[in-house]
Amino acid sequence: MVLNERHMQLLKHIKSYSGIKRYHGLLPKLEAALYEFELIDELLEYGLIEEGSICTSCGNNLEGYRISRKAEKEFEKKGIDIKDSDWESFCCIDVEIDEYLDKEHIRALMDIFYLSRVAAFRGIAPKRILHESYTDDILSVLLDVGFIYKISLKGPTIHYRHGFVLSDKASRMLQQVGYVK
Repeated sequence: MVLNERHMQLLKHIKSYSGIKRYHGLLPKLEAALYEFELIDELLEYGLIEEGSICTSCGNNLEGYRISRKAEKEFEKKGIDIKDSDWESFCCIDVEIDEYLDKEHIRALMDIFYLSRVAAFRGIAPKRILHESYTDDILSVLLDVGFIYKISLKGPTIHYRHGFVLSDKASRMLQQVGYVK
């Protein structure tokens, strides 16, 4: 596939959202509405972007798009640097350890933190792995108090479709307590 100027513009726009904490690296579908649906469908079909949604406990679900590895390689071919600094810095502000958390919850948060940084998992902690290690009660508590979000991804190149990501609140708490840097 040869990328035209409109494809490149959309890919750059999607990539510009990868570092925005509020959107967890996804270009919201409302923002993507500025582009033709055919253009988005082409990029999805060719596996250059991935469709995803983050489900929060309050019902404020975010749906959008993010760059796939295939697109990153395409940018490298054209000499454009779009390397993702991962989901690395969520931090700031003080948060105290919540009264609902025990050692098992902290371990689950740390696992989600580190699993989401494994390159093969592309920014999410796979649901299957977490359900093998933790009970539904532990994950439910973390979802209910807003420490983690569910995420679902769609696309032809996606290997892990369902998983979890940390909220800003959980990332800050883990950093302040000193469990992660």
